[in-house]
Amino acid sequence: MARPMNPLPTSDGEDSPLVDFASTLRTLRARAGAPTLTEMAQRSGVCTASLSDAHNGRALPTWRTVHGYVRACGGDPALWRSRWEGVRLAQRTGHAEDRHAALMSKWARTRQLTPPQWVKSEAELARLLDHMRRFRGLSLRDMARQSGGFSHHTFAAVLRGDRPVTADILMAILRACSVDPGAAQRWLSALGRVRPAEALRVQTYNASIEKYRRTRLAGGRPRAPRQDRQRNGFTPMSKQTGVASRITSNG
Repeated sequence: MARPMNPLPTSDGEDSPLVDFASTLRTLRARAGAPTLTEMAQRSGVCTASLSDAHNGRALPTWRTVHGYVRACGGDPALWRSRWEGVRLAQRTGHAEDRHAALMSKWARTRQLTPPQWVKSEAELARLLDHMRRFRGLSLRDMARQSGGFSHHTFAAVLRGDRPVTADILMAILRACSVDPGAAQRWLSALGRVRPAEALRVQTYNASIEKYRRTRLAGGRPRAPRQDRQRNGFTPMSKQTGVASRITSNG
């Protein structure tokens, strides 16, 4: 039988995501029948000390430790990656970016990658998109491979704020991050507010997404209109519909 665990530290707001994360790990272990740390170490290959530290709520464990902990308790590590990333990013933001930290926690809790209403500038939008990339655990090269049409150098320049955020690049980022169609429309609307020059392209994408959603509701299979085929090495609708269906299943 597993030994009783020490009480979690009292949450003071700043450490709340970390304490909450430790609490969910404890719940997972309890649901798995409360295996001992020795048993978990044998199943995972992670030492007992690291496993114990993982659920003490005082420091964020490494992803390797979390992966082993979750696997030892019969959980799905893929479902825990975004939770771990959310806590890690929340810790990185610090006091100066409390709103970003709260947003990371919301994404981890709801699994809905929607933008906040307080985006007022293109620079802020670029920072949030980079947060979302990191939240998903994607490198710039990962994004280039998954989205198609843009290089990792282009993504790096856009997310640093050295190049403008266009609707085409935004859609490529949303596709790589598996953002669902409804949330994608919100990101497009945010871009339209902070960069009016992209309004027409935003409107085109929103119309295409809405058509896709209506087709899905009607039980049909959407097809890509020819006029939306190729732009800047990017195939909007053919990729977008594939993304939408993949994202919908994730939501």
